[in-house]
Amino acid sequence: MVNSGQPNHRRSKSSSGSEDQSQRPLSRTQELIDVTNKDLRFRGHKASLEIVKESIFIRGTFPNGDGTKTRKRISTGLKAAIKSVATAENRLLDLLTSVKNLGVIPETLPWENKKTLQKGYPKIKAKEAIKLLKDDFFKVETVNPKSRKNTWSIMQNCFNKLDSGAYITSDYLIAILQKEVPHPITGVERPNFRVKLHQYYKRLGKHIGLPDIDKIDKVKAENYEPKKRDIPVQKDLLELAVKLRSNKKYGWLTAAMIVYGCRPSETLSLNPNKNGTATCFTLKKKKALPTKRTALALPSEYVKKLDLYNISRELEFKKPEDFDPVVAKRLTEAWGKWLQRQKPDLQLYDLRHAWATRSIQAGVPSALAAKCLGHSIKVFEETYLQSLNENDIAIFAAEAKI
Repeated sequence: MVNSGQPNHRRSKSSSGSEDQSQRPLSRTQELIDVTNKDLRFRGHKASLEIVKESIFIRGTFPNGDGTKTRKRISTGLKAAIKSVATAENRLLDLLTSVKNLGVIPETLPWENKKTLQKGYPKIKAKEAIKLLKDDFFKVETVNPKSRKNTWSIMQNCFNKLDSGAYITSDYLIAILQKEVPHPITGVERPNFRVKLHQYYKRLGKHIGLPDIDKIDKVKAENYEPKKRDIPVQKDLLELAVKLRSNKKYGWLTAAMIVYGCRPSETLSLNPNKNGTATCFTLKKKKALPTKRTALALPSEYVKKLDLYNISRELEFKKPEDFDPVVAKRLTEAWGKWLQRQKPDLQLYDLRHAWATRSIQAGVPSALAAKCLGHSIKVFEETYLQSLNENDIAIFAAEAKI
């Protein structure tokens, strides 16, 4: 029950006839809380302080994890006293900030950090933890500093979702992860963005020594399946390649990717050969430097028809050490946006996926197709073989004259 702060009906009189002074501190505290609540409302805060059983509580409507909202009382952990009101107000403001950042009430309330730290947590805020990780990250020697810089850029983007002034705890990192939703990266629908956040948040937690960081695994997005896309048929893509080939900036790149099925950035190193193959560098994040491989033209007659021997691109790299992932990413993103303006809903990686499907329909052995794509056989089979539907199988059977 909320104490209204009204005088008790049972009064004791002093010799001067005044009210029992034992009730005055609580009444004065209520008066100060009333003034504080009025100020909070004036500043636009939709929560207030109130006295319940001689303790100060926060009262407000807060979001739940399922999107609903519930009116709740939350203890500030403070006794009702005049000297506690200012602290209670600060705790209310801290709570509202946490709820705004997390979308829910945190499992560990902001003012309970001291209790958490007593359980073995390092007392370190997000800004400081990120700086420590960054300093150690760049101490590692690498043969490709540009790639490492690009990796940190991705990590920093994940860390930007943390409140720089929040203490890092496993519960806090989990709350941020639970708030995230799937989204496409670089124009490609990949597994939930939460997977990236999980990877880097766990790395951050381990780096600063969180004792229970492994419990973050309970929110790892292992069961997320990206939305299936309709792969363009060969005839439509080849017609599109002919139509777009004259564009000086992206025409050759688009036609080459359709015919050879390489990754977007790999087209910047692709050079067609006269025997229906091409050389390019394989770009994988786990590789320190790009490695050379052979790509296959499908169908081979379109190399000549699309004049792919006449290379036309604004950026290229001829040696592994020339590759700049930041510049390449900027170019391929612009290229992808241009392609969507020419044909809405078509993404760059659709061209690569279409090549893989054509290779299966053409009877190219999985091991060879995987090698041409720069994949392992396992990845190729898991990614593409299961995507074939009954119609694809019928087409393959007809063309193979089984």
